[in-house]
Amino acid sequence: MENPHHSIQPDFASNTHAEAHLQLADHGIAEDLIIPTLQALWTLSNNQAKQCWDVRLEQEAQEAHEAQRAAAEEENLCQCALKEEQDLAKQEERKKNKIKFIPVPDISVPTESIVIPSSYALTKLCKVEYCELYYFTNHGLADAKTTTPSFDDEALALTKSDNGIHSFVSLSSVKAKSSLVKDEDLTWEEFSQANFCMINAMHESEWPDEHIWMHVDFWLSIETHEWCHDTSSYNRSSLLTYQVCVRKLWHRTLGTPKVFSLAKFNNDLLKKI
Repeated sequence: MENPHHSIQPDFASNTHAEAHLQLADHGIAEDLIIPTLQALWTLSNNQAKQCWDVRLEQEAQEAHEAQRAAAEEENLCQCALKEEQDLAKQEERKKNKIKFIPVPDISVPTESIVIPSSYALTKLCKVEYCELYYFTNHGLADAKTTTPSFDDEALALTKSDNGIHSFVSLSSVKAKSSLVKDEDLTWEEFSQANFCMINAMHESEWPDEHIWMHVDFWLSIETHEWCHDTSSYNRSSLLTYQVCVRKLWHRTLGTPKVFSLAKFNNDLLKKI
């Protein structure tokens, strides 16, 4: 459609409009009024066309603006969704590979050796689960030092327990238990090594202070018990067995109404062992 604003009024006096002249004359329009009448009718029609043209242009402009706004909004939503997806992916990556994103302090390489228990033992401590003392003895720490952590340690391996039950456990626990010495079979020297090292590991694992000091008092009460210096190897062994039993029981009852303080030494229970 041609823009009516650009239309030029025809020459109604030309022969091209002779037919229109005759029709108006037949309807009683005077000769001197025919051309002005045609001009007036054309102007009226052109003004209406201009008005329709302007309305259509305004509608098209509004539609174009709305389409542009909707497209921009959709693009913004897509960008927000993409950013959210990327942020979630980064968060998931940080969860899966926490070590990768740990800040590295600007300090020199240490001269002294760094003592770090096995990842299996540290995981147990972080979860406040029972963990054998062996992993914190000099031998246990030496085993951990020669073992390089790997993502494969999180893989599962099928094992068979002493009672014949098969189960899947992590490779890290399989590796850790391969050289395990039970608490009751530790020497007194190893026992002293372990409880000191485990206390430090508890601090690093952010155990509550009251729990840490309770263990300090617990192990101190064992090392200062009269049976510790007894000539009977059975009595000395009973102390280590007592340590195992009550510490396992404490972990089992932790978070329940039946939890107790390890620092409260029970001589009656010791005598029953």
